[in-house]
Amino acid sequence: MLKVVGASWAQTQLSWCLIIAITLLGLLAFYFGGTIRNEYDGKYAATAFWSKEFGMRIDFCGQNNDPLTVRKGVARAYYRPDLSENGWAVLEVETQAEYPDYVQAKAAGYLEGSLTWRMIYWHWKNTVENTCIGRRNFCERIRKYLEENAEEIKRMAKRRGESDPFWHQVNMFYTQLKALEDGWRFGVKRSRQDIDIPSVDFLWMNIMPDLKNFEQKWNASKDFNPDKPPLSATLVKIISTNPIDFVLAQSASGYYGSMLRIQKRYNFGFHETQSDDSALVNGKIVEFTSYPGSIYSQDDFYKVIKKGSKTETTVVGTELQNNNRQLWEKIMKTDQVLLGARIMAANRLASNSKKWYEVFSRNNSGTGNKQWLVISTNSTSIAFGVIEQMPGIVSYEELSKTLLSTGYWVSNSNPCLKVSC
Repeated sequence: MLKVVGASWAQTQLSWCLIIAITLLGLLAFYFGGTIRNEYDGKYAATAFWSKEFGMRIDFCGQNNDPLTVRKGVARAYYRPDLSENGWAVLEVETQAEYPDYVQAKAAGYLEGSLTWRMIYWHWKNTVENTCIGRRNFCERIRKYLEENAEEIKRMAKRRGESDPFWHQVNMFYTQLKALEDGWRFGVKRSRQDIDIPSVDFLWMNIMPDLKNFEQKWNASKDFNPDKPPLSATLVKIISTNPIDFVLAQSASGYYGSMLRIQKRYNFGFHETQSDDSALVNGKIVEFTSYPGSIYSQDDFYKVIKKGSKTETTVVGTELQNNNRQLWEKIMKTDQVLLGARIMAANRLASNSKKWYEVFSRNNSGTGNKQWLVISTNSTSIAFGVIEQMPGIVSYEELSKTLLSTGYWVSNSNPCLKVSC
């Protein structure tokens, strides 16, 4: 069949060999195709580079990347939208300490926004846009307050951040959030999509726990019922004291519209202040469950890994109910720092539960009120502190001995500490 005019028998035999080889390769691909790596694995990576001369440049690495081999630059990010596999997306962002903190924050936010732009848009549609249906006046008041509050807090943070670690971390929070918005817009433009999110709504996506209390202050909630049972609870159970081992269980409720979830790991080389000779923050790595567009948990669960230490700190919150309506008069002031920025500042700066309380209690917004458990452990010891926040009040007690003697701690919606602040 293959013998044609001008073709030698050697050429004909070579053709047969090629056909057989191609057939064998096809059979191998058919039977063992599951082990051959897909050209597009749905896992994305990107690196941000920066210089004083040329500013920021983003290098998108596409798919099929080993996270450890992605170039570092000022920041690198690895994103896996595994929603169809387990219901979660995963995002890891790492920055390098040799760059200024504001550059790190911008790079981290830009990478996150540009990689997760699609999930951010879906989350905004499901939450912010949906929340405002039929509540135009309420949403206008919220947006007006958010803009005024953010402007004042950023002004205070820039002025005080050079010498005050708390305000420096607050400044980095808002710097990262603005860069996330910029990265989102770049990701949308790069993907040639005709969609938009108002700038103020990126602030909104970071105040969901605070929002519940705004609604209560103005009687604007669609479903507020002060008599409903607790919606969240936490149990800490000591399993062993030598070595230290414990079980932590947390339950919480939410809306179907907020079911888009991302597990995040921030490994930032931030410093305590913006001063050139400032030390690195204590909590370098913060892992948490979160949502698209949010740069803190909102699930109230964090794992903080401290620099140069085998000690790990777990921070978990349980919602507190406030049935004293007069306390709502103390919230929504322009000089109050909302929940997310204070939590991330405490996570990064604190070396123990008391320090966490001292940082967290500053400029208390009185919104997103919770009982916080701060648990620090290594193989031989456990430290346990409890912090409670309400409008105008933050309380703290060191309860390591209580936890060890009883063997457990249960948090529900009822405050239990004496007022200490």
